[in-house]
Amino acid sequence: MGLTRRTLLEHLGTTAAGAFLHPAFLKPLQFERQQEHPHLLISAESSTGFRSLHDIRQDIQDGLARDIWQRMKDMCDRELDMTPLTPRSSLPGRSETFARQNNPDYTICFAAGQRVLRNTLAFLITENKAYMKSALDQIWAIIDESVWPDWIDQAHIHLGHPADLRTGMLSQDLGLAFDWLYHALDQSQRQNLVDGIDRRGIQPFLTSVNQGAWWTEELNNWYTVIIGGLGIAGMGLGAAHPKSEFLVQYSHQKMLKYLSIYGPEGEFNESMAYSNATRIPVNYFYAYHYHIKAATSPLAERPFPQTASWTMYSTLAPNRYPAFGDGHVDAGPEVEFMTAIATATRNTGLQSYCQQRLKASTNPHLLLSFDPTLARTPPSENMDLAKSFFANGAQAYSRSDWDPVRPKLIVYGKSARDHNHEHNDVGQICMDSLGERMIIDLGSPSGYPADFFGENRWAYYNASIRGHNVLMFADQEQRTHTERKDAAGKMDFASISGKVLKSFADDKIGSLWQWDLTNAYAGVKAVRRTMLHLLPGIVAILDEAELEREESVSLRWHLISPSSVDPYGRFLIKGKEARITAVVKVLRGDLVQQRLKRHQYAAPYDRDRIGDMLVQRREAYVDTELMASKCSILSLFAILPDPAESDALWQASDGLWEIKTSEGQFSVTLNDRTLMISGDAKKRISVGI
Repeated sequence: MGLTRRTLLEHLGTTAAGAFLHPAFLKPLQFERQQEHPHLLISAESSTGFRSLHDIRQDIQDGLARDIWQRMKDMCDRELDMTPLTPRSSLPGRSETFARQNNPDYTICFAAGQRVLRNTLAFLITENKAYMKSALDQIWAIIDESVWPDWIDQAHIHLGHPADLRTGMLSQDLGLAFDWLYHALDQSQRQNLVDGIDRRGIQPFLTSVNQGAWWTEELNNWYTVIIGGLGIAGMGLGAAHPKSEFLVQYSHQKMLKYLSIYGPEGEFNESMAYSNATRIPVNYFYAYHYHIKAATSPLAERPFPQTASWTMYSTLAPNRYPAFGDGHVDAGPEVEFMTAIATATRNTGLQSYCQQRLKASTNPHLLLSFDPTLARTPPSENMDLAKSFFANGAQAYSRSDWDPVRPKLIVYGKSARDHNHEHNDVGQICMDSLGERMIIDLGSPSGYPADFFGENRWAYYNASIRGHNVLMFADQEQRTHTERKDAAGKMDFASISGKVLKSFADDKIGSLWQWDLTNAYAGVKAVRRTMLHLLPGIVAILDEAELEREESVSLRWHLISPSSVDPYGRFLIKGKEARITAVVKVLRGDLVQQRLKRHQYAAPYDRDRIGDMLVQRREAYVDTELMASKCSILSLFAILPDPAESDALWQASDGLWEIKTSEGQFSVTLNDRTLMISGDAKKRISVGI
């Protein structure tokens, strides 16, 4: 059952196939009935592009690889005296409610799988059978129905399919363990493990596929976790299971199709935090590369190098994603999987990025994907300070410098709507200074409410337009994908997203972007947002709109801490160390009020899905309210490098705004044709309006 180019084109479509297919992907899948073991992520023998156990043992003798190995081994040593994890186990960061319910949620399934793979790899490296026993104890617990009653999250049973995310996770990890432990197991142990994966994972998966489960077609993390997980299980089991060939063929076809979700420059199509789901196709194609022993790694081909670059631009100091859409405000990129792309592409800048951000991880995948022989170069050598992206969420970034911990200023925003886990945030702009959030995105509530993904989603300010730094008209939400579908009945995101009108960047001067946000709103004739950033730390943002009739208009700037607003619209944003002084001026429209406000959840929209009260964070924001049929609002920001100058204020007179900081004297001018920021030594940046 070879996978032909014709089959791929039928599934991907000519355009997507042309963008993503290459020889390593198109190689027909000739299933090897007699496989060597181990062969996934570790090669039995050393060869170009494939690392063996011998190579791993050599690499862990010094440097970062030794540190990774030592952390992993220390964890394995602690686990030798521990009882196997079960859905009733308590873990740091895990909900006690899930433990009481005996529910196999993500946290416990991930932890159990990690314990299996960590101890299995430790056994292979050291040949210490105590580690193998620890791995097997956990494996036998996972496949025992009396210990792990479900391989499906209880919250997903109502969907009517016997396989879900947990099925994919556990099948993948046990399939890898089978491959790695193959020669250490006797025939009875092998058969017990095969039978367990078949009974708990493969058969529920096949049943779900035959039922036409929704996740076999919708290109999201369910699709990749379940289908990719069973595909890797098939690779690991090989000739030991009669359905292995189908699992590999089916998953390969599907996982290729998934790659169509990435934009031309690697833009992920869901919220920022969920872009960590890229680890799933990375892990899949990394394993597949070892499985077929292709000369070229799929990870060296589009879209993986591109999405690695997109991730680097999207990473805020010290290691945090923008909180656009669903996700926690402190969520950062999971750089372990990025090391696999660095290894495949030999990208020295990506290698440096990963090493700067690798935490004290005990993830065995990291030890296998990190190549300590790859050199490092700072990102600043090959990456611009500013970058606009145009696909999917269409994020934009402008940074003062590439300091990985304390850059003076990063301005970041987005002009389009994400395709999943999205908020009403088209046009959002935020700012960080010295590694601190200053003008902020609120991220998600402390827990997902039961109705957060339904018709009440916008009742929670985190997802609502009310929780974002954008214009709001007549207290109405932005338009959503439920309102607009294309001729084929698919969600038409372009018709409810903004468009990039202008984008410019010069590492010696600064950057600008100008967005047409009209499509994001109902009842408007035109909405435009313009941002200028003069390096290192002066920002001007001009919001303009023409409405169909006179309406209430609101512009909110959410702050990291409360601040008083003076009669001239000026306020100071204070972080732990960072300071930004700001002013918001209504240039056209009738000002109603301008003052500090705070958010608060109200019943019945104040509980998470298990009934616990949402954390009342009471985030602060400066709200500028006006009445207008045409409006224009100018917002100015300046970093204050010296804490002693916190009293520095913007001064205004006749279309000119000025401020003096320790960085110099700056002015902003606005007339009917041009918005311009000027600094010392004739440094300036301007844009036509």
